[in-house]
Amino acid sequence: MLSVAAVTRRSGSRVVRAVTAANVNVQHGVYSDDRLGARNRSISCMSTATHPFRTSVDRGCVSGFVADCWSHQSFVNLRSLPTQTRSFSAEVDSPTQTRTVDSIRNVAIVAHVDHGKTTLVDELLKASSDDSGNASSLNRLMDSGDLEKERGITITSKVTRCHYTSDGSNTTRTINVVDTPGHADFSGEVDRILSLVDGVVLVVDVGEGPMAQTKYVLRRALARGLTPIVVLNKCDRAIAHVESGECEGGVLDLFDALGADDGQMEYPTLWASAKSGWCTNDVDAAVGIVKGTVEGSDTGGMTSLLDCIVEYIPPPSVEEGNGGFSMAVTGVGYDQYLGRLCTGRIHSGTISLADSVTYLSRDTDDDESSSTKQTKPSKDSIESITGIFVNRGVERTPLDIPASAGDIVTLSGIPPLIKVGDTLTSTTNPRSHALPTPPLAPPTLSIEFGPNSGPLAGKEGSIVTASRVRARLVSETDNNVTLTLHTGTSEESTIVMARGELQLGILIEQMRREGYEVSVSPPKIMTHRDPTTQKEMEPFEEVTIDVDSEYGGALLNLLS
Repeated sequence: MLSVAAVTRRSGSRVVRAVTAANVNVQHGVYSDDRLGARNRSISCMSTATHPFRTSVDRGCVSGFVADCWSHQSFVNLRSLPTQTRSFSAEVDSPTQTRTVDSIRNVAIVAHVDHGKTTLVDELLKASSDDSGNASSLNRLMDSGDLEKERGITITSKVTRCHYTSDGSNTTRTINVVDTPGHADFSGEVDRILSLVDGVVLVVDVGEGPMAQTKYVLRRALARGLTPIVVLNKCDRAIAHVESGECEGGVLDLFDALGADDGQMEYPTLWASAKSGWCTNDVDAAVGIVKGTVEGSDTGGMTSLLDCIVEYIPPPSVEEGNGGFSMAVTGVGYDQYLGRLCTGRIHSGTISLADSVTYLSRDTDDDESSSTKQTKPSKDSIESITGIFVNRGVERTPLDIPASAGDIVTLSGIPPLIKVGDTLTSTTNPRSHALPTPPLAPPTLSIEFGPNSGPLAGKEGSIVTASRVRARLVSETDNNVTLTLHTGTSEESTIVMARGELQLGILIEQMRREGYEVSVSPPKIMTHRDPTTQKEMEPFEEVTIDVDSEYGGALLNLLS
């Protein structure tokens, strides 16, 4: 077998190096032409577990890409772009004493696309004590959107919860589970929910091994110090890989290459078939189940994973004392009866019905450093909480008791101008700074939207004016935080910058189904100028392909 890694610029030219690989992977990054040779030397000897780029945030905007497989750093300043979106970072408050809430566990399910995350969430809900009567009807419950059902992929992150009492324990714990997308174009959905959780369940298809998005989501989780649990899924399809330990070794190499600390390297590993409804921490039992010598029911279904979450995922840490209520907003929505809604994890204090709240805006002035500027509550936007909700499955359920720190809740009766990244806080004891949230990966593509001016205008949709199209795009940035907008080449057009083609395609299809008619330009890559070298930098795609040795020469010729 010969493995070939191609670093492909979106504008057409290519660079080829032979490396050791196990799968076909696509990743994204940036590079500069004048340093191509030096980076090729690094790429030629890099492990396939290295990740393409890292983003860092300084003063409220993206300030650079850093690729760990490169020998130096290259910084890109996006401050000059006339964007119309806010930043997604904040100044951290001074350290305070904290305590843990042992009755709650917050965990995200992350994986590459089609590795079985959503099916695994279904099985966790079946195994919990909630809604046992309706357990048999759960089937990809979290993929509730029409496009998600049609395409069979997860597009938006969703939070649900279950209550679980482990064997031999009288304590019932609340487990908040976040289902995340697996496609790299929706990586912003993963980024914005990492602040909600204290650990991740990394699901890996045992037949395919770690893939591109596996590396991305794991890198982000490890960088935030989250506790990982590894689930090798679809064991019933690739028993040979289970017995050989090939996938398990690949995951271990990936953790090491991504810089996991000693504690994160001691992650527990479970073997599962989410579709068949079983999970075990014993590899011999997994092999026996697949070969028919052991019954899947003997493993206790998904209880092994639930017990592992309770044991290994740390309880949420919250501020101790009489601090006021505060919550970083990670999602917003709208209900025709309740009005504007927001979802987040309570950082401190408690919240009850009729409590007065305001918000700390995440926006900062370009001329003033976020390290010196204090964000003050908006006195013009004080509201009273009218509803406190939690999600069970995809249904929103009212919470009868006050919600306390460490829990993930949805609130109604909030300030109407609140956005993702803002901090909701009490008016009686407000915070002085917004809560921190993880930085977002920058956009790589742009496309120009405008009203349909073609000969078939008005034949299908009913919303055709430029102002309505622009208003719809602006509203999309409420939750789709990786989208960035600015004025197009004409007064009627709007340029939308996004993470990839699939993300833009989903947006266009959603607008079409809502009755919008738009004209769109071909996608263009986002280029940035290195402030140090003044060289143009652009995205690249890294593709790793496994082929037989006899075809290696022909493949190298095609890629070069």
